[in-house]
Parts: sequence; structure tokens; C-alpha cells
Amino acid sequence: MGKEKIEVSIIIINYNTRELTKNCIDSIFYHTQKNCFEVIVIDNASSDGSRNALSTLEYENYHYIYNEKNSGFSKANNRAAIAASGDYLFFMNSDMVFVNDVVSFLFEKIHHNPAIGIVGPKFLNPDGTLQVSCRNFPGIIFGLTKFFPFLKKKLSGKNLEYYQDQRNYSIEQTVDTVSAGALMISRKLFGDIGGFDEFSFMYAEDADICRQVRDRRLKIMYNPSAILIHFGGQSSKLNSYRAVWSYYFAFYYLYKKYYFGKCAVLIKPVFFLRALIGVIGNFFKKDKRVTWNNK
Repeated sequence: MGKEKIEVSIIIINYNTRELTKNCIDSIFYHTQKNCFEVIVIDNASSDGSRNALSTLEYENYHYIYNEKNSGFSKANNRAAIAASGDYLFFMNSDMVFVNDVVSFLFEKIHHNPAIGIVGPKFLNPDGTLQVSCRNFPGIIFGLTKFFPFLKKKLSGKNLEYYQDQRNYSIEQTVDTVSAGALMISRKLFGDIGGFDEFSFMYAEDADICRQVRDRRLKIMYNPSAILIHFGGQSSKLNSYRAVWSYYFAFYYLYKKYYFGKCAVLIKPVFFLRALIGVIGNFFKKDKRVTWNNK
């Protein structure tokens, strides 16, 4: 694989998930057969021994980058993308393992279909059940239920405009948004967009980048042939209060960017209050992982 042209750069952020990241890398090299690829791990200032363990791995076309401080999801991925050699970038979380040749399935789909801008795989929970990984772009109704939880019961039927639990995840289809936990995009398109918007420390990057791709009249494709297991929220539970705050700020920024513009200043107090309630509520939770589904 050494001197061949790199087709896909697989980018993984590590933050104090040393063993999960190692398992993720092992699964990539075990399952990925078809394409010439490289793996880039960018470490967000981990303190769990990750630097020693991950910087010494001897896989071919494996690269390790260490950030002196935790720069968050978007900045870390953007830095790794600059260092990448592949024509396509596959961003994935560290708390995942491949079930099959995920990279090849996604590469074949996006490489031979110029109308596709982003493609994402099928997610499974550790017990083998389906994990929902596609969303509609968050609309006004969904935003109301996020910032005013007492409206959830009254608007529960309409809330399905965002959560796609009822979708048939066994078939390939065009969607609004695939999870940024695992998505493939061409390096050129990623550069044209300007990379991930660095508005938030973490969260909502998938909704934002998929919206930008769709605004260029390119498709977001879900491909169930590519399958991985996602353990979910392992980094966020290590700094859950910051994660909760980032979660609500990400939503605020998203609605400001695509709906309210300068008028967003009117809902800023609501954001701060809701974020504060979320942080306090998280203090009493046993499971402190922060994901799109549990907030």
C-alpha cells in the first residue's frame, strides 16, 4: 500500500478514549481491503496515556497528531483534513468499530456518483440493534421543543420532523443529514465549503455541513451496506457539563445561522437559561453521556 495513491483519509479524534481508539483502528485495518487509505488520529490533549499508546502504532499509512489543548470537534477535524492526502475524507468517532469494509462501500458509492456530496453508513448499537443515524434538518418546531420542553407533549407528533426513528434503515436513500460520527466527503468539496464550521466546541456539525452540501444541490446519501458499531458518547461523559453547554450553544448558533440572523439576540436569554437548566440536570443523572437523542 506504501507508494500507491491515497484514495481515502480516515480521520479519528481521540480524547481520553485510548482503548476504544485502538480497537477502532484495529477494526479499520482488519476490515478495509479494497482501497488505498490512510488513518489519521488527532489527539485533543488526552491525559489517559493515549499519546504513548497511539503514537507508537506501527500500521502502514498511519499518522498521529497531538494537539496541545482540546480544540473540540470541528477544529481538530479541520486540522487533520489539512494533513490528509486522500481524495476523500472519512470522519469517524473513536468509539466505533467496523463490522465490514465500511470504507470501500462508501467510497464506491460516492466516487462513482458525482451527484452525491456526503455518504454515511449504518449504525448499530453494541447489542446489534439499530441505532438511528439520519435526521431531518432541525426545524422551528423541533427548536421550540428543545428550548421549551413543556411543549413536547403538545407538539409530539410534529417532533418527528427531526427524529427519523420510523425511517426504513434497511434501504439506501437520500436524507437531510447523516451523523458526523461517520461520514465521507470529497476533500475538494470539504475545502470548498471551508471545512467544519468552528462555531461550536462540539455538536450540530453534521446538520450544518449537510445543509451546506444540500445547498449546493448535492445529495446526502445513507448507505446501509456499510455497517459499524457505535458505543456512543464516550468522550462527552468525561466532560459532561461542558458537553451539555456546547450542545445548547450549537443549537442556538444553528438557528441563528439558518433562521433568525440578527434577530437571534432575542432568544439568547432563553438559550442561556435552558443551557443552565441542562447543566444542573446533568449533575443528577447517572448516565452523563451527551448525545443528540438524550437531551
